[in-house]
Amino acid sequence: MAGLIEKDGKQSTMTVDSDVFFHEILARVNSGKRVKIRAKGSSMLPLVRSTKDVIFLSALTPDSLQEGRLLLVRIPRGYVLHRVEHIEGRRITLRGDGNPYQRERCTPDQVLAEATAVQRGKHLIELGSRLWWRYEHLWPKNDLIRRICLALYRRTLLRWGL
Repeated sequence: MAGLIEKDGKQSTMTVDSDVFFHEILARVNSGKRVKIRAKGSSMLPLVRSTKDVIFLSALTPDSLQEGRLLLVRIPRGYVLHRVEHIEGRRITLRGDGNPYQRERCTPDQVLAEATAVQRGKHLIELGSRLWWRYEHLWPKNDLIRRICLALYRRTLLRWGL
């Protein structure tokens, strides 16, 4: 995990192991703080844009484990922030909005935090807002339609910076 640090007015990059980074983030989240992290990866397009958006992580609540919520989980291949697609017993199926086919599975024990807002420039998209609701409910669930929408988004809106 690489991050920018500022020393004497100059920015430089510092690389930190993902486990160390998320251990510190989760310690802050679990102490009741709302923590901001820079997005990395395109698996949550169009809601979250890599390196441009900031994600606000909060501690889990009783409402966190339900379909449609964005959860930070630790799976064997690393840490992911994806939307809950389905819950059956103790088995949670996750899928990134930007993934037409790929899904991950986890248990409630692997869920670390919930994303409660995304900051895009000066605009804040919060859990419960109309725009958040649109991303959660109107983004296609069908694999083929999702793939077509993602292709259109990447070829048009993403190129325009939207």
